[in-house]
Parts: sequence; structure tokens; C-alpha cells
Amino acid sequence: MKTKGIILVLAVLLFSSCIVKSLQPFYTQDSLSFNEKLLGNWIDNKKGEWIVESIKDKFEQDRKEGTEFSKEDLSALETYKEGYYVNYIKNDNEAGFIAMPFKIGEQYFIDFIPIEIDDNEINSLAAEHLLKTHSVSKLDMKSDDDLSLSWLSEERITDLFDQSKLRIKHENIGPEETLLLTATSKELYAFLEKYMKADLYDKYEVEDRKWKSSDKLTLTKVNAKP
Repeated sequence: MKTKGIILVLAVLLFSSCIVKSLQPFYTQDSLSFNEKLLGNWIDNKKGEWIVESIKDKFEQDRKEGTEFSKEDLSALETYKEGYYVNYIKNDNEAGFIAMPFKIGEQYFIDFIPIEIDDNEINSLAAEHLLKTHSVSKLDMKSDDDLSLSWLSEERITDLFDQSKLRIKHENIGPEETLLLTATSKELYAFLEKYMKADLYDKYEVEDRKWKSSDKLTLTKVNAKP
């Protein structure tokens, strides 16, 4: 799959607040569930453009253009073949993500990991310090042409840690003590299963409290082709 001078970073500022990041994926292999309805072009409520292709189609397109794949490329295809390649564009800047769809019960989620971003302001030394980290969003489809993505909020999860209502492996890193989950994928998936239960932490817990509106995007499908 072609790239454009990859800088590994999650610093695409979609929100005013912070989203939870993890070293490991939030999904397990047996929970993956591809949904063709996500494919296509979308516009979000913050004027961002989303071009969503399947990883398989992206590799096939590059193959037809004569790209020679390395062993690493073929390994990536095998690992992410059930996922999407997402090109996110806002204010003339682009970022590429691998997005892996998975389910807990009947609820869809998307695990995002960045693979490329346009940012000429970051030099090579700074780029060497940046890590690929995962984030997770709850996916709700109102129709074939309307959906919402609600990310897990760092503020909410930090509150649970402070109240000793959550035990999962994590670190607070850097000068800003950014929350980074370090649990295994199996542990992260099990946490999400429990988190989805409305009365897990508080008797007054509701969905709006778990998935903050400030960490939510609504997307509408458009007819334009990439």
C-alpha cells in the first residue's frame, strides 16, 4: 500500500478534549466484523472529509498500478484484511488511518490507528519519538447514509481511575501525563464489554455520560468519488 512519507502520530485534532489511547488494539481477531455500509465518501459535522476504502481494495488498486509489495506489506494485508483504509481530510491537511471494525454483541466499534499524516512542521528527530497508538469509537448507524462515531473520552476514564472504579493496566506518560492504556487486546475488549453495561459504575450511569458529545462526530454520506 502506497504511503506519503509516513509520520506515525495520533495528533489529528478532531476534538477539543482528549480521547483514550492504547498500545494494543481494542479488538480481538474473533470479534472483527466487516460492514460494507461504511465504504464510500462522508462529510462530518466539523467539515472533515472521510474517504473509506477496504484494505483489500486499496492493496488491489496499488497492485494494478504496478506496486511491488514487500514482505512487510503482505504481512500488513494479512493482519488488516478485514479492515478499512480511511483518508481523513480537513483544512487541506490529510491523515491516513487503518480502521478495524468489530462487534460486542450487536454493537459496532471501530479501532483506529494512524499510518500517515501531512505535517511538514515535524522534523525527522521529532517523528522518531512518536508512537502509533490505538483509539476506539462506538459506531451507530442511523441509516445507510448517516452514522455517528463516539470516541472513548480520557476525561471519563480518568474519573473512573480516580474513583477506584476501574482496574486496567495503564500509564500516565509525558509532561502532560497523558493516559495510555497498556493492557492486552483481550483485556481491553473485556473492559469495553463491561463498560457497555449502563449500571456498571454508577446507578445513574447513562450512555451520554459514557460517550461525551464533545468526542462525537456525525457523518453523512456523499455521492462524490475519491
